[in-house]
Amino acid sequence: MTQLIFALDDPIIALDWSPDGRRVVVAGISGPCAIVDTATLQPAHRWDAHKGGTLALSWSPKGDVIATGGQDGTLRLWIPESGALLREFSFDNAAWVEHAAFSPSGDYFAASAGKRLRIWKASGELALSFDNHESTVSSLQWRADSKGVATACYGKIRCFRLGETKPYEVLDWKASLIALAWSPNGRHVASSTQENTIQFFRLPSAGWEPLQMSGYPVKVKNLTWDRAARYLASGGGEMITIWDVSGSGPAGTIPLQLSGHPQNITALEFQRHGDLLASGCQAGAVFVWNPSQCPWPKNEPVPTEQRISARRLHSTINQLRWSPDERTLALGCQDGNLVLWQVPLPRQTVVVENAR
Repeated sequence: MTQLIFALDDPIIALDWSPDGRRVVVAGISGPCAIVDTATLQPAHRWDAHKGGTLALSWSPKGDVIATGGQDGTLRLWIPESGALLREFSFDNAAWVEHAAFSPSGDYFAASAGKRLRIWKASGELALSFDNHESTVSSLQWRADSKGVATACYGKIRCFRLGETKPYEVLDWKASLIALAWSPNGRHVASSTQENTIQFFRLPSAGWEPLQMSGYPVKVKNLTWDRAARYLASGGGEMITIWDVSGSGPAGTIPLQLSGHPQNITALEFQRHGDLLASGCQAGAVFVWNPSQCPWPKNEPVPTEQRISARRLHSTINQLRWSPDERTLALGCQDGNLVLWQVPLPRQTVVVENAR
């Protein structure tokens, strides 16, 4: 079953679920935000979060705060029950706050603006400040255990540990780094580059390793790990490419490729506790897969019959997130629509539904 529950009237650039799964918060590229009640199918609150546009959004795992970052150079905390502003943080005349994320524990939140990284305790006390990135921070990721974050900028990935002022790992790679993905077990970091490749690092680093995945037709903007930290799924074209990093790692191996999207992948996410992978593309197609049950290829893409289920919308899928119970997908679209899709599971064959 699919429900079109809210029209933001602005391209959706970010979304997140409340920890109890009863609400979804969405942000539009021009600045509006809205909290939607999934039971009444109505917006509980709507407000303008940032003048000039909202860029980042995160709902605390504790449920009590929503963080947003925007083009006005501020990070703001909001009260979900009322939509009221709780607190504001400035980055000293920064042009924008592009990344903002709560730790998985909800005890900290991190944000970046330009070359600057800040981490605060949930109480508002500054816990870490680092201003020495060589260029604008292009990606920010929390460790799964909430003990630190990783950042990417031109030529470097840095791993920070809470309680320390300097990074404990600095991974050098002479390229413009884009998306960043830290494995759930903390042993691997992967980052895509402007050269249509993915660079893969083991942690702790033992020096330079030639673990590069190449051959993508376009830049890889979407990376996601499965819960066991075995599979790294990536976009970078119309096919999903999945690398098996178990054993000696992905070097010299043939990846799994999932075909069927008519246009380039724009959103990709594994379930946090399950085995399913959801994908969305520019043409509005949304697929659900179980890579662990797909036959590993011999230089041939996996046929579309391996999809568990599929959904076709009428707009580019900008954002895609599994609900806390991992039964529903929240889909944020370029046309401003938020769609909740209750994924029909289990399925042995693909079922395609057409949006009205």
